[in-house]
This record gives sequence, structure tokens and C-alpha cells, in this order.
Amino acid sequence: MDLQLRGRTALVTGSSSGIGEAIAHFLADEGVAVVVHGRDQGRTQAVSEAITRSGGRSLFVTGDLTDGAAVATMSEVIAREFDGVDILVNNAGGRPKGWERNGWLGQGAEAWIDTFKLNVVATARMIDTFAPGMISKGWGRCIQIASAIALHQPPNFPDYQAAKAAEINLSRSLSRSLAGSGVTANSISAGIIQSPGSQNELQGIVRELGLGERWEDVERTLALDIFKQTTGRVGRGKDIAATVAFLASPLADFITGTNIVVDGGI
Repeated sequence: MDLQLRGRTALVTGSSSGIGEAIAHFLADEGVAVVVHGRDQGRTQAVSEAITRSGGRSLFVTGDLTDGAAVATMSEVIAREFDGVDILVNNAGGRPKGWERNGWLGQGAEAWIDTFKLNVVATARMIDTFAPGMISKGWGRCIQIASAIALHQPPNFPDYQAAKAAEINLSRSLSRSLAGSGVTANSISAGIIQSPGSQNELQGIVRELGLGERWEDVERTLALDIFKQTTGRVGRGKDIAATVAFLASPLADFITGTNIVVDGGI
């Protein structure tokens, strides 16, 4: 299927590895010029160069998205090379304290503030920076990578759950603000995705439960019996990337204000 994306430009935040990297490559394969973003220059540049070697067009930028001055500099660099972006994928985020399984109580306000800065405030800043250019062109996409954890509310990571729920909420609000502009806003709630960042956590669960040594032998059990998915595998970056590419395409012109759950049927 031709997604009719050739000639568009996308900025994918947090695309130096993991889900973001998969999104960047998928969009590049569809003919999109991709701005790769990360905080580590070596990794970010490597992803951009890999896209270029594969015949795509790419630029890389680095910067802390919680820093307004850094985002302004990134915007200037992108404007010189590509005259803005058509597709903004807000993928960067996470949890500054890491993924220790601490519960609700005793985290302190600073942990909540830092998590919201990294996810919600950074996302809002990127939209505020790049959406006006889309509006002026009469076409654009703002896609937020949220998380299925915002919908299931397990007892751990409450600050992250709430931040991702806020991203879903702001996407819907943004879609209404953009009414009639030709710019859509949607979110994707990603489930458990195998990536360099999550593999240690997944392997830790496997060891903790004594499921076995080889990933190939335990993935189906982990997906069906432990995570209670209805598909027999853990997600891959390409699962999220394919959904992003569809939402980014003109074929999805009639979809806005929606949260699409890609979680293997939890």
C-alpha cells in the first residue's frame, strides 16, 4: 500500500534507539525526510547516517526537550534544512528515576514534577514550537506516543501512568483546537515493546519467575500467561512504527482526537 508520504518531513523525538528508531526507519522507508533526535550525539548521528546509507534523507539534532533554549535551537536548525516539519512524533519520554518498582507512596513531589516535565511539558513545548508551521501550510500531524499503562493502572510507576494519561488527554484537546486547520492530533498507547531499553526488565521478569533461559522459549508464555495478552508475543518497535506511519499518512485524514491502543490485546 502506498501511504502517500513521499516528500513529507518528520521529526521523531527520542529516535536514537528503541521505538523511536524503529519509527524513524519506517517513515524513511516510506519516503519521508526524517529528523532524528536524541540526547547522545553519537547514537543519534548513527541512526541518521544509517537512514542516509539506505537511500533516505535525514538530519540529526540533539537537545534536552525540557530546555526551552535547546528546543529553539533545534527548531532553527530544522527550519534551515527542511523549512519546518509536516509530522511531529512525540516519542521521547520516560521516567527520570528509572524503572524501579516503587509504588504510590513516598516518592515525593519532585519525582512527579520531573516525570511530568520529561513527558507532558516537553510534548507541549514541541507542539507549541512546530504546530504553527503545520497550520500555516494547511496540513500536518501531531502524534504522541503514550502508553497502555495509562489505561490499566498497575500499582507501580504512578507518576509515569499519570503523565501518559495526560498525553492522551492533551492530544484530544489539541485536536479540537486544530479544528478545520488540516492538522490532526492523535495518540498511541503502546503496550509492552521489546527494545534495548526494556530488554533487561523483561529478562529480569523471566529470571524472577523461573521461566527459562532462552527468550525464544519463554516469550509466548510471558505474553499469554504473565502479561495476559491475546497475542502470543511481546510487541516490536515496528508494531508502533506501522501505526505511526498510517496516522501520519493522508489516508488517516479522518482520524483525529483518537487514542489507538497497540498492546497485543491486554
